[in-house]
Amino acid sequence: MTEILPSVADADDTSTGFKYRVVLLGEASVGKTSLLRRFAENVFDEVYKQTIGTTFASKDVAVVGEDGMKRNVRLVVWDMAGQATYRELRRQFMKGASAAVIVYDVTRPETFMSCNNWFEAFRETCPDAAVIVAANKVDLEEERIVPIEPGWMLRDWFQANYYETSAKTGAKVADVFTKVAEIVLKRGLGLRSDLAM
Repeated sequence: MTEILPSVADADDTSTGFKYRVVLLGEASVGKTSLLRRFAENVFDEVYKQTIGTTFASKDVAVVGEDGMKRNVRLVVWDMAGQATYRELRRQFMKGASAAVIVYDVTRPETFMSCNNWFEAFRETCPDAAVIVAANKVDLEEERIVPIEPGWMLRDWFQANYYETSAKTGAKVADVFTKVAEIVLKRGLGLRSDLAM
């Protein structure tokens, strides 16, 4: 069987050379697709549509580096279906990722409880990549079951950044992807300077 590995170059090759693959991970219907659509297109669909396999979108994020230079970082964000049947497909698409955003739904504790499984699966494939945790659907205040403190626990446990997001309102969605861009750019520039030695 032939392995099909997505290449970041498959997406769009008009960026300035700072291009990174990011994967969205989490259980089905936590809002991964909605976060991606809010980030890439600034839209939100009220009707839930299950992701079949994977989808992706790319967008440039302006980042000011530690050297004060402003650079455009192209994030090619892969939205991974959360169903167990796609486990092997997800593993293939994780290869080469620079970062993962692990998403859970604050109204469904079981999605929070599964975050460690997502983290471990990602770490097996990408041991050195960055991780961000997004507690999604915080706009549903009356239905919220998972408070903020368990999210902080994940942040510390995974040594990750943590954001409370709402794809519906757009709250903190741009912050998540800006932070991803900052982290991967810093690591990428560090790698380039190491190679130049």
